[in-house]
Amino acid sequence: MHIELLSCANTRCGIGRYTNELGQHLANTPHQVHGLRKDSPDSRVFDVYPHRSFRNLRHYVAPVYLAKALKSLQADVFLADYVDAASSFFWHVPKQPYLLFTNVHDAIPFMYPTSGIAFNVYRQQLKFAISHSYNILVVSEASKKDLVMYTGIEPDRVEVVHNGINHHMFYPDKQKKKNDIFTIRYVGGLSGAHKNAELLIHAAHTLEQRGLNFNMEIGGGYPENTVLPELVKSLNVQSVTFKGFIPDDELRSFYAGADLFLYPSKYEGFGFPPLEAMACGTATVSSKAGSLEEVLGYGAITVSPESHTLAMAVETVMRQPNLKKDLEQRAVQRASEFTWQKSAEKHLAVFEKALSNVRLQRRVS
Repeated sequence: MHIELLSCANTRCGIGRYTNELGQHLANTPHQVHGLRKDSPDSRVFDVYPHRSFRNLRHYVAPVYLAKALKSLQADVFLADYVDAASSFFWHVPKQPYLLFTNVHDAIPFMYPTSGIAFNVYRQQLKFAISHSYNILVVSEASKKDLVMYTGIEPDRVEVVHNGINHHMFYPDKQKKKNDIFTIRYVGGLSGAHKNAELLIHAAHTLEQRGLNFNMEIGGGYPENTVLPELVKSLNVQSVTFKGFIPDDELRSFYAGADLFLYPSKYEGFGFPPLEAMACGTATVSSKAGSLEEVLGYGAITVSPESHTLAMAVETVMRQPNLKKDLEQRAVQRASEFTWQKSAEKHLAVFEKALSNVRLQRRVS
Protein backbone atom coordinates (compact mmCIF):
# COMPACT_ATOMS: atom_id res chain seq x y z
CA MET A 1 0.00 0.00 0.00
CA HIS A 2 1.27 3.48 -0.90
CA ILE A 3 0.20 6.07 1.69
CA GLU A 4 0.57 9.80 1.15
CA LEU A 5 0.27 12.13 4.18
CA LEU A 6 -0.90 15.68 3.47
CA SER A 7 -0.58 18.62 5.86
CA CYS A 8 -1.00 22.38 5.92
CA ALA A 9 -0.05 22.52 9.63
CA ASN A 10 3.19 23.52 11.29
CA THR A 11 4.92 20.77 13.23
CA ARG A 12 4.74 22.66 16.55
CA CYS A 13 0.95 22.58 16.74
CA GLY A 14 -1.09 19.56 17.86
CA ILE A 15 -2.15 18.56 14.35
CA GLY A 16 1.42 18.90 13.10
CA ARG A 17 2.65 16.65 15.91
CA TYR A 18 -0.01 14.08 15.01
CA THR A 19 1.17 13.99 11.39
CA ASN A 20 4.84 13.80 12.31
CA GLU A 21 4.46 11.01 14.89
CA LEU A 22 2.07 9.02 12.71
CA GLY A 23 4.35 9.36 9.69
CA GLN A 24 7.38 8.09 11.60
CA HIS A 25 5.51 5.02 12.85
CA LEU A 26 3.82 4.22 9.54
CA ALA A 27 7.27 4.35 7.96
CA ASN A 28 8.31 1.44 10.20
CA THR A 29 5.76 -0.80 8.48
CA PRO A 30 6.22 -2.62 5.13
CA HIS A 31 4.06 -0.01 3.39
CA GLN A 32 5.35 2.83 1.23
CA VAL A 33 4.85 6.06 3.16
CA HIS A 34 5.53 9.63 2.05
CA GLY A 35 4.31 13.01 3.24
CA LEU A 36 4.09 16.65 2.26
CA ARG A 37 4.13 19.45 4.82
CA LYS A 38 5.18 23.08 5.10
CA ASP A 39 8.15 22.84 7.47
CA SER A 40 10.78 20.63 9.12
CA PRO A 41 11.42 18.03 6.42
CA ASP A 42 12.31 14.49 7.43
CA SER A 43 14.25 12.85 4.63
CA ARG A 44 12.80 9.45 5.49
CA VAL A 45 9.13 10.45 5.30
CA PHE A 46 8.34 14.09 4.55
CA ASP A 47 9.18 16.61 1.87
CA VAL A 48 8.49 20.33 2.16
CA TYR A 49 6.36 21.93 -0.52
CA PRO A 50 7.05 25.53 -1.59
CA HIS A 51 4.60 28.05 -0.17
CA ARG A 52 4.17 31.64 0.91
CA SER A 53 2.48 32.50 4.20
CA PHE A 54 0.74 35.81 3.36
CA ARG A 55 0.53 36.38 7.13
CA ASN A 56 -3.10 36.05 8.26
CA LEU A 57 -4.09 34.36 5.00
CA ARG A 58 -1.64 31.47 5.42
CA HIS A 59 -4.36 29.03 6.53
CA TYR A 60 -6.40 29.76 3.41
CA VAL A 61 -3.68 29.74 0.75
CA ALA A 62 -1.66 26.76 1.98
CA PRO A 63 -4.06 24.23 0.37
CA VAL A 64 -3.43 25.87 -3.02
CA TYR A 65 0.32 25.34 -2.69
CA LEU A 66 -0.25 21.80 -1.45
CA ALA A 67 -2.44 21.12 -4.49
CA LYS A 68 0.43 22.13 -6.79
CA ALA A 69 2.74 19.68 -5.02
CA LEU A 70 0.12 16.94 -5.39
CA LYS A 71 0.25 16.99 -9.18
CA SER A 72 3.27 14.70 -9.38
CA LEU A 73 2.08 12.22 -6.74
CA GLN A 74 0.33 8.89 -6.98
CA ALA A 75 -0.87 6.80 -4.04
CA ASP A 76 -3.44 4.22 -3.00
CA VAL A 77 -4.39 6.22 0.09
CA PHE A 78 -4.18 9.93 0.84
CA LEU A 79 -4.54 10.99 4.49
CA ALA A 80 -5.25 14.69 5.04
CA ASP A 81 -4.43 15.66 8.61
CA TYR A 82 -7.16 18.31 8.65
CA VAL A 83 -9.90 19.78 6.48
CA ASP A 84 -7.60 22.42 4.98
CA ALA A 85 -5.28 19.74 3.61
CA ALA A 86 -8.27 17.83 2.25
CA SER A 87 -9.46 20.95 0.41
CA SER A 88 -6.29 20.82 -1.71
CA PHE A 89 -8.15 18.19 -3.73
CA PHE A 90 -10.51 20.97 -4.80
CA TRP A 91 -7.71 22.33 -7.01
CA HIS A 92 -6.16 19.03 -7.98
CA VAL A 93 -7.71 15.59 -8.07
CA PRO A 94 -5.27 12.76 -8.96
CA LYS A 95 -6.11 11.06 -12.25
CA GLN A 96 -5.62 7.52 -10.95
CA PRO A 97 -8.11 5.85 -8.56
CA TYR A 98 -7.44 6.82 -4.95
CA LEU A 99 -8.99 6.91 -1.50
CA LEU A 100 -8.97 10.09 0.58
CA PHE A 101 -9.25 10.03 4.37
CA THR A 102 -9.50 13.21 6.44
CA ASN A 103 -8.83 13.58 10.15
CA VAL A 104 -11.21 16.23 11.47
CA HIS A 105 -9.98 15.62 15.05
CA ASP A 106 -12.84 17.35 16.91
CA ALA A 107 -15.87 19.64 16.78
CA ILE A 108 -14.23 22.63 18.49
CA PRO A 109 -14.85 25.05 15.57
CA PHE A 110 -18.61 24.47 15.94
CA MET A 111 -18.59 24.92 19.70
CA TYR A 112 -16.11 27.79 19.90
CA PRO A 113 -15.91 29.54 16.49
CA THR A 114 -13.11 32.11 16.31
CA SER A 115 -14.61 34.44 13.68
CA GLY A 116 -17.34 34.50 11.06
CA ILE A 117 -14.93 34.31 8.12
CA ALA A 118 -12.78 31.59 9.62
CA PHE A 119 -15.83 29.54 10.58
CA ASN A 120 -17.37 29.84 7.12
CA VAL A 121 -14.11 28.73 5.49
CA TYR A 122 -13.92 25.81 7.92
CA ARG A 123 -17.50 24.74 7.15
CA GLN A 124 -16.83 24.80 3.41
CA GLN A 125 -13.61 22.82 3.81
CA LEU A 126 -15.34 20.33 6.10
CA LYS A 127 -18.23 19.94 3.66
CA PHE A 128 -15.75 19.21 0.87
CA ALA A 129 -13.84 16.75 3.06
CA ILE A 130 -17.00 14.86 4.00
CA SER A 131 -18.11 14.69 0.36
CA HIS A 132 -14.77 13.49 -1.02
CA SER A 133 -13.38 11.32 1.80
CA TYR A 134 -14.02 7.62 2.08
CA ASN A 135 -13.90 7.96 5.87
CA ILE A 136 -13.66 10.85 8.28
CA LEU A 137 -11.32 10.16 11.19
CA VAL A 138 -11.62 11.62 14.69
CA VAL A 139 -9.49 11.13 17.79
CA SER A 140 -12.13 10.17 20.38
CA GLU A 141 -15.64 8.80 20.75
CA ALA A 142 -16.68 12.18 22.16
CA SER A 143 -15.49 13.90 18.97
CA LYS A 144 -17.40 11.40 16.84
CA LYS A 145 -20.63 11.99 18.75
CA ASP A 146 -20.30 15.77 18.43
CA LEU A 147 -19.30 15.73 14.77
CA VAL A 148 -22.27 13.54 13.88
CA MET A 149 -24.56 15.92 15.78
CA TYR A 150 -23.23 19.07 14.11
CA THR A 151 -22.86 17.77 10.54
CA GLY A 152 -25.39 14.95 10.19
CA ILE A 153 -22.72 12.68 8.72
CA GLU A 154 -23.56 8.98 8.87
CA PRO A 155 -21.89 7.50 11.98
CA ASP A 156 -20.62 4.53 9.94
CA ARG A 157 -18.43 6.89 7.92
CA VAL A 158 -16.64 8.21 11.02
CA GLU A 159 -13.77 6.14 12.41
CA VAL A 160 -12.32 6.76 15.89
CA VAL A 161 -8.53 6.47 16.03
CA HIS A 162 -6.99 7.66 19.29
CA ASN A 163 -3.76 9.63 19.25
CA GLY A 164 -0.67 8.29 20.94
CA ILE A 165 1.97 9.58 23.33
CA ASN A 166 5.68 9.68 22.57
CA HIS A 167 6.94 7.66 25.53
CA HIS A 168 10.57 8.30 24.57
CA MET A 169 9.87 11.98 25.18
CA PHE A 170 7.44 11.70 28.10
CA TYR A 171 8.36 9.38 30.97
CA PRO A 172 8.61 9.57 34.78
CA ASP A 173 11.69 10.50 36.79
CA LYS A 174 13.33 7.46 38.32
CA GLN A 175 12.74 9.08 41.69
CA LYS A 176 10.10 11.76 42.19
CA LYS A 177 11.76 14.88 43.58
CA LYS A 178 10.10 16.54 46.55
CA ASN A 179 9.32 20.23 46.14
CA ASP A 180 9.71 22.57 49.10
CA ILE A 181 6.20 23.88 48.38
CA PHE A 182 3.41 21.87 46.73
CA THR A 183 3.71 22.76 43.02
CA ILE A 184 0.74 22.83 40.65
CA ARG A 185 1.46 23.26 36.95
CA TYR A 186 -0.42 23.83 33.70
CA VAL A 187 0.70 23.78 30.06
CA GLY A 188 -1.55 24.73 27.18
CA GLY A 189 -3.36 27.55 25.44
CA LEU A 190 -4.07 30.66 27.47
CA SER A 191 -6.43 32.66 25.29
CA GLY A 192 -8.82 30.20 23.59
CA ALA A 193 -12.29 30.24 25.11
CA HIS A 194 -12.45 26.47 25.38
CA LYS A 195 -9.10 26.32 27.21
CA ASN A 196 -10.81 28.02 30.15
CA ALA A 197 -7.48 29.19 31.61
CA GLU A 198 -9.17 31.81 33.80
CA LEU A 199 -10.34 28.93 35.99
CA LEU A 200 -6.72 28.31 36.99
CA ILE A 201 -6.63 31.74 38.63
CA HIS A 202 -10.02 31.32 40.28
CA ALA A 203 -9.05 27.88 41.60
CA ALA A 204 -5.80 29.33 42.99
CA HIS A 205 -7.79 32.08 44.68
CA THR A 206 -10.10 29.52 46.28
CA LEU A 207 -7.18 27.42 47.49
CA GLU A 208 -5.49 30.48 48.99
CA GLN A 209 -8.69 31.36 50.82
CA ARG A 210 -8.70 27.82 52.19
CA GLY A 211 -5.30 28.53 53.73
CA LEU A 212 -3.30 26.15 51.55
CA ASN A 213 0.36 26.77 50.75
CA PHE A 214 1.32 26.09 47.12
CA ASN A 215 2.84 27.47 43.94
CA MET A 216 0.91 27.47 40.66
CA GLU A 217 3.12 27.73 37.57
CA ILE A 218 1.32 28.40 34.28
CA GLY A 219 3.06 27.50 31.02
CA GLY A 220 1.86 28.97 27.75
CA GLY A 221 2.92 31.59 25.23
CA TYR A 222 2.23 35.32 25.55
CA PRO A 223 0.30 35.49 28.84
CA GLU A 224 0.72 39.27 28.69
CA ASN A 225 -1.70 39.31 25.75
CA THR A 226 -4.46 37.68 27.83
CA VAL A 227 -6.65 38.76 30.73
CA LEU A 228 -4.88 36.38 33.11
CA PRO A 229 -2.25 38.72 34.64
CA GLU A 230 -4.91 41.35 35.28
CA LEU A 231 -7.15 38.71 36.86
CA VAL A 232 -4.30 37.71 39.19
CA LYS A 233 -3.97 41.35 40.27
CA SER A 234 -7.69 41.94 40.70
CA LEU A 235 -8.10 38.86 42.91
CA ASN A 236 -4.80 39.57 44.72
CA VAL A 237 -3.61 36.02 44.07
CA GLN A 238 -0.09 35.47 45.42
CA SER A 239 0.64 31.90 44.36
CA VAL A 240 0.57 32.20 40.54
CA THR A 241 3.55 32.76 38.25
CA PHE A 242 3.58 32.73 34.44
CA LYS A 243 6.39 30.69 32.92
CA GLY A 244 5.82 31.56 29.26
CA PHE A 245 6.24 29.10 26.41
CA ILE A 246 7.77 25.80 27.53
CA PRO A 247 10.16 24.46 24.84
CA ASP A 248 9.99 20.79 23.90
CA ASP A 249 13.34 20.05 25.51
CA GLU A 250 12.05 21.38 28.86
CA LEU A 251 8.52 20.04 28.69
CA ARG A 252 9.13 16.62 30.24
CA SER A 253 10.90 18.07 33.26
CA PHE A 254 8.18 20.70 33.64
CA TYR A 255 5.55 17.96 33.76
CA ALA A 256 7.56 15.54 35.90
CA GLY A 257 8.64 18.18 38.41
CA ALA A 258 5.10 19.10 39.37
CA ASP A 259 3.26 17.66 42.34
CA LEU A 260 0.03 18.01 40.40
CA PHE A 261 -1.04 18.92 36.87
CA LEU A 262 -4.27 20.92 36.60
CA TYR A 263 -6.28 21.11 33.37
CA PRO A 264 -9.51 23.18 33.32
CA SER A 265 -10.52 22.90 29.63
CA LYS A 266 -14.18 23.22 28.63
CA TYR A 267 -13.66 20.93 25.64
CA GLU A 268 -10.96 18.77 24.07
CA GLY A 269 -11.06 16.43 21.11
CA PHE A 270 -8.29 14.38 22.71
CA GLY A 271 -6.20 16.23 25.31
CA PHE A 272 -2.43 15.91 24.89
CA PRO A 273 -1.18 17.96 27.89
CA PRO A 274 -2.85 16.05 30.75
CA LEU A 275 -2.01 12.68 29.18
CA GLU A 276 1.61 13.77 28.68
CA ALA A 277 1.76 14.90 32.31
CA MET A 278 0.40 11.51 33.36
CA ALA A 279 3.03 9.76 31.25
CA CYS A 280 5.61 11.72 33.25
CA GLY A 281 4.22 10.29 36.48
CA THR A 282 2.41 13.40 37.69
CA ALA A 283 -0.88 13.26 39.58
CA THR A 284 -3.51 14.96 37.43
CA VAL A 285 -6.76 16.78 38.10
CA SER A 286 -8.68 17.65 34.97
CA SER A 287 -11.99 18.75 33.64
CA LYS A 288 -14.07 15.85 32.37
CA ALA A 289 -15.45 17.85 29.43
CA GLY A 290 -15.33 16.60 25.86
CA SER A 291 -12.97 13.65 25.47
CA LEU A 292 -11.04 14.15 28.71
CA GLU A 293 -12.93 11.67 30.88
CA GLU A 294 -12.76 9.13 28.04
CA VAL A 295 -9.03 9.52 27.44
CA LEU A 296 -7.71 10.10 30.97
CA GLY A 297 -9.93 7.40 32.45
CA TYR A 298 -8.83 5.88 35.74
CA GLY A 299 -5.48 7.68 35.57
CA ALA A 300 -6.73 11.07 36.75
CA ILE A 301 -9.38 12.79 38.83
CA THR A 302 -11.85 14.33 36.40
CA VAL A 303 -14.52 16.80 37.52
CA SER A 304 -16.82 19.40 35.98
CA PRO A 305 -14.99 22.47 34.61
CA GLU A 306 -15.86 24.83 37.45
CA SER A 307 -13.46 26.61 39.78
CA HIS A 308 -14.85 25.24 43.05
CA THR A 309 -14.92 21.60 41.86
CA LEU A 310 -11.37 21.83 40.51
CA ALA A 311 -10.18 23.50 43.73
CA MET A 312 -11.87 20.85 45.89
CA ALA A 313 -10.21 18.05 43.91
CA VAL A 314 -6.80 19.72 44.18
CA GLU A 315 -7.25 20.22 47.92
CA THR A 316 -8.14 16.55 48.34
CA VAL A 317 -4.90 15.51 46.64
CA MET A 318 -2.87 18.02 48.65
CA ARG A 319 -4.23 16.72 51.94
CA GLN A 320 -3.93 13.01 51.10
CA PRO A 321 -0.34 11.97 50.24
CA ASN A 322 -1.39 8.36 49.69
CA LEU A 323 -3.96 9.45 47.12
CA LYS A 324 -1.31 11.52 45.35
CA LYS A 325 1.04 8.54 45.18
CA ASP A 326 -1.75 6.29 43.91
CA LEU A 327 -2.65 8.83 41.22
CA GLU A 328 0.99 8.98 40.09
CA GLN A 329 1.06 5.22 39.59
CA ARG A 330 -2.31 5.11 37.86
CA ALA A 331 -1.31 8.03 35.62
CA VAL A 332 1.68 6.17 34.18
CA GLN A 333 -0.33 3.00 33.67
CA ARG A 334 -3.18 4.77 31.87
CA ALA A 335 -0.87 6.84 29.67
CA SER A 336 1.01 3.67 28.63
CA GLU A 337 -2.18 2.48 26.89
CA PHE A 338 -1.80 5.26 24.29
CA THR A 339 1.06 4.75 21.84
CA TRP A 340 1.70 5.94 18.31
CA GLN A 341 2.34 2.36 17.27
CA LYS A 342 -1.24 1.45 18.24
CA SER A 343 -2.51 4.53 16.44
CA ALA A 344 -0.56 3.64 13.29
CA GLU A 345 -1.90 0.08 13.39
CA LYS A 346 -5.47 1.35 13.68
CA HIS A 347 -4.95 3.76 10.78
CA LEU A 348 -3.67 0.88 8.65
CA ALA A 349 -6.65 -1.28 9.61
CA VAL A 350 -9.02 1.50 8.47
CA PHE A 351 -7.16 1.92 5.17
CA GLU A 352 -6.96 -1.82 4.46
CA LYS A 353 -10.65 -2.32 5.21
CA ALA A 354 -11.55 0.48 2.79
CA LEU A 355 -9.29 -0.84 0.04
CA SER A 356 -10.73 -4.32 0.47
CA ASN A 357 -14.30 -2.97 0.22
CA VAL A 358 -13.48 -0.98 -2.90
CA ARG A 359 -11.85 -3.96 -4.61
CA LEU A 360 -14.87 -6.12 -3.77
CA GLN A 361 -17.25 -3.49 -5.18
CA ARG A 362 -15.23 -3.32 -8.41
CA ARG A 363 -15.35 -7.10 -8.83
CA VAL A 364 -19.10 -7.16 -8.24
CA SER A 365 -19.74 -4.34 -10.71
